[in-house]
Amino acid sequence: MLPPMRRFMRCAAALVAGAASLLSADRALPAQQPAASAPAAGGRLRFVADARQAGPVGYRDPLGAISPDGNWLAYASGDRLRLIRVAGGPVHALGSPARAIRSLVWLPDDRGVAALEVDSAGHAGWWRFTVPDGAPRRLWSGSVAAVTPEGDTVRVDPDRARQLAWSSEGARVAGTLPWRGGFAVWIARADGSAGTLSPSRTELSFPVWAPDGRAVACLAREGSRPHLSLPCGAEPAANAPVAYGPIAFAPDGRTLYYGAPNHHGTLDLRARPAAGGPSRVLTRFARDAYAPSVTRDGRVLFGTQDYRVSIAVVPAEGGAAHQLTTFQSETPSWSPDGSTVAFTFGSWRRVVDDFDYPNIAQDLGTVRLRRSEAALRPDAVIRASPAEDQSLDWSPDGRWIVLHSHADGLDDVWLKPADGSAPAHPITRGGHETGWPRWSPDGRWIAYETDVRDHGRWRGVPMVLGIDPATGKVTRPPRRVPLDGFAGIVDELVWAGSADSLAFDASEGPERRALFVVGREGGHPRLVHRFTSGQDYSGLGVAPDFGWLAFIAPGPHGYYQVFRVPATGGAPTQVTMDPTDKTQPAVSPDGRSIAFTVVSYRTLFWLMEPADE
Repeated sequence: MLPPMRRFMRCAAALVAGAASLLSADRALPAQQPAASAPAAGGRLRFVADARQAGPVGYRDPLGAISPDGNWLAYASGDRLRLIRVAGGPVHALGSPARAIRSLVWLPDDRGVAALEVDSAGHAGWWRFTVPDGAPRRLWSGSVAAVTPEGDTVRVDPDRARQLAWSSEGARVAGTLPWRGGFAVWIARADGSAGTLSPSRTELSFPVWAPDGRAVACLAREGSRPHLSLPCGAEPAANAPVAYGPIAFAPDGRTLYYGAPNHHGTLDLRARPAAGGPSRVLTRFARDAYAPSVTRDGRVLFGTQDYRVSIAVVPAEGGAAHQLTTFQSETPSWSPDGSTVAFTFGSWRRVVDDFDYPNIAQDLGTVRLRRSEAALRPDAVIRASPAEDQSLDWSPDGRWIVLHSHADGLDDVWLKPADGSAPAHPITRGGHETGWPRWSPDGRWIAYETDVRDHGRWRGVPMVLGIDPATGKVTRPPRRVPLDGFAGIVDELVWAGSADSLAFDASEGPERRALFVVGREGGHPRLVHRFTSGQDYSGLGVAPDFGWLAFIAPGPHGYYQVFRVPATGGAPTQVTMDPTDKTQPAVSPDGRSIAFTVVSYRTLFWLMEPADE
C-alpha cells in the first residue's frame, strides 16, 4: 500500500520533469515499443495551471481533476482545495488548511467537488464543495446499510472510502474501502441508501463508472503492481495491463485512460480499448504523466511533476550561495573537518517506487566542498542498499557513520565504520517514521526522532541512545526524552552545542512551528522562536558554540529561505535571498557556512485536445 508519506526526504519523490511531446500516428517509436502502442491520431497539449509545493510537506503530489463540462480545474495544494477556470483567471482557495485533502472527484452536475479530508488527529470525512463559492457540507453523517452477496445486511462507513466515483447521471456512487482485513466495493444511491458491498481479497482503488452506468472499473492490486479490474473486484484477466490510478473512461465508454510504466520505470499516459486489446502511448514526458480525468466532449486532463533538488552552501553571515551539486541530492551534513558534504541522492520514481516502498533509489554520497564547479555526480558513494538510505552523520572523530535506513524491512538507525571495513548494521529496532540521527559533540550519544502512538495518533518524539565511540557498541538503549508540558510534534532533533542539551524543531498546529531547547534527560523545553511555515520536516542547524540556530521560513516574497535566530531568542536574520525554495539547513563545523537543499517542486496540469480543435 501507499505508505503514510509524512516526510518529503524520507519517503518523498525525487523527480525531474522534462518537455513533453504528444506523439502523432506517423512518429517512429523506439525499438522496444511495439508498433501497436503508437497513437492513432495526433493531438495537442495545452498547459492549464501549475501547483507549487514549497518543500517538505505532510502530503503527496497535488491532486487535480477537470469538471465534466471542461470549465474548471479543481486541485489540492498546500492542504487547500483550489479552483481555477481552465480558460484562466484567479485561483479560489476553498476549505480549511487544518485538514489535508487525500482524494477529490467532480460530481456530474459540474457544481460540486467531493474531497476526502483528514484532520490533524487522523479523522477522515468526505465533503462536498459548491462551485465556485466553496460552500462545504458533509456528504454523509454516519454509517449506512449495505447488502453483501450472501444477503447479509452490514453497516458501512462511507468516510472510510479512499476514493469515490459518481455515475454519469449522478444517481449512484461507488467507492473502494478497507473491509475486515481486505477490501470491498461499495455501490449505493447518491444519498448512501440501497447499498451493496462486495468484498475482495485484493486491494482495490480508484473506481470509475462506465458512461453507460452498467459497470464500475477500478484497479486491483496483488503484490506490488496494480492492474485494471472490470468489473471492479473481479479477478484481473491474464493480460490485464499494469496501471496506476486514477483511471478514466472516454465519453463513449470504448476507451480507458491510465498511467502505465515505460522502460525507464516512469509513467506514460496510455489509452486502451475497454473491451481489451493493445494500448496506445499518448505522452512522452521525462517523468510521470498520470491521473487522467475526462470531459464530456472527450478532452483529457492529466498531471506531470517538475521536481528538482540540489545542495548549495552560503556564508553564515549571508551573501551569495554557491551551488555544490547539480544532480538530485538533499539533506546535507558535514564531515568533522568541514571539507566534505554528505547527502541523500537517487532517481526515485514517484509513482512506481511508491508501490515498491521502501525499496527505493535513495542512497548516500559525498562531494568535496572546495571545487571550481558544481558536481555532476557524487565523489563517493557511502551506502547504496536496495532500500531507502538517508541523511548520514559522522562521529566527531570521523571513525563512524550513523544513518537512517529501511533495509531488511526496518525503519531505524544504522551504524557503519567510516572506512567501509564492515557493513552497516541497525542499532535501533522497531522504529516508525524514524528521523535523521545526529552524533553528540563528545561522540557518546546519538539523538534522533521517531513516531510513537500517543493518545490515538502518531506523533514524533525525541530519542537518545548511548554509544561507545571506540567500539561503536550501544552503551545505553534508546530512551525517549520526556518533554514536560509539551503537546507538539517533534520533527527533527540536533545537539545544542554540547552533549547535555538538544534543540528541536516542532509542529504546534497547521503552519505553526517553533524551535525549542531541552536537556538530554528531558524536562520543560525552553522556547527559542515561533514562526509560520507550510513546510514540515524542513530541519534546523546550530552554530558550534550554540550562539544561533538556522531554520527555514517564508521570506518577504514568499520563497522559503534560510534564517538564523539567536539561541537565546530574538529577531531572526534572513541569510539567503534568491527566489528559490530552500530546506534542511546544516551548519559547518567552524560555523562559517550553512549547507542547504534547494528545491523546486511543481505539479503541471495539461489538457489534451483533439488535433482539429
